[in-house]
Amino acid sequence: MKAIVLLLCIGFATALECTGDEVACGSAERCVPYRYICDFDSDCSDGSDEDPYLCWAWNNTECERGSAQCLTNGRAECIPIETYCHRTQPACSGSLNRRVCSIIEDKKLVPLASIKFIPDNEPADAYNRSVSLGAELRTNLNNTLSHPDCPDFYTRVGDQCLSVFYVGRSSWGEARAFCKHIGGDLLSIQNASHYIDLVNHLSENQITSDFWLGGRYELDDLSWMWLDGTPMPQGTPFWSLRRYHHCDTRNVTVAGTYQVLEANNGECYHYTQAPEDPPRGFCAAITYGKHFYMSDEDCLADMSPLCVTSV
Repeated sequence: MKAIVLLLCIGFATALECTGDEVACGSAERCVPYRYICDFDSDCSDGSDEDPYLCWAWNNTECERGSAQCLTNGRAECIPIETYCHRTQPACSGSLNRRVCSIIEDKKLVPLASIKFIPDNEPADAYNRSVSLGAELRTNLNNTLSHPDCPDFYTRVGDQCLSVFYVGRSSWGEARAFCKHIGGDLLSIQNASHYIDLVNHLSENQITSDFWLGGRYELDDLSWMWLDGTPMPQGTPFWSLRRYHHCDTRNVTVAGTYQVLEANNGECYHYTQAPEDPPRGFCAAITYGKHFYMSDEDCLADMSPLCVTSV
């Protein structure tokens, strides 16, 4: 007789099916409506509907009991937890413990801490991507921070040894201190050939950082000077153009006279070539956004050091 009763019980437990708004107790003796979960009144003989870890998520502080905050397309709304778990177009993002959705999907209450998750692909993909980026960085560092003809941390660019330390960013003063620490100084571009060699090197190695140069605006002379005291070249091909919404005419002085005329019959120009007067900043840089042409920048901006040392 006991065997028959046991078989009947097993058959009943196996046949237990809960409706859409119900979930089975952990002991499988009955189905409990969602609205009874974590209502401070145990409806399951094993207390699975009042599991403290489950109730911490079910009675969250963002929404009322049994609801969770769903974030989609920049909007936040409180919706029933079962809706939160089933929504896919688009899926909800929020702070709801994903193990709660596992209970909803399996239609059975189990201790939340007992549910084990295999991490989704996003963290694994991020790890693999970071490893790939590390390998790419190492390759680029070999091209930018080492060369048999140059000291440590320097590479050959044309006939110069430069340290293109694009992985670090700092103010102009800190960048210069870094260069001095590795036996050099911020780069002074002395001629167009050196400038072309540098831009080609940055382009070939797909470097997109912004770099400090060894140029600065001297208030005593009201002029741009390299660190060795020589004047910085002005105009093309070194300095960048800046575009403005407003426009200005350009004036020219007639050779051999003091007569000033408007160029091109007073045509209006939206572009002004750096450095500006007065300067935007007192430190010289080359930036990726300006195609590595020179510009006058705020000396406290974060850019990478571009160092040079004697061979």
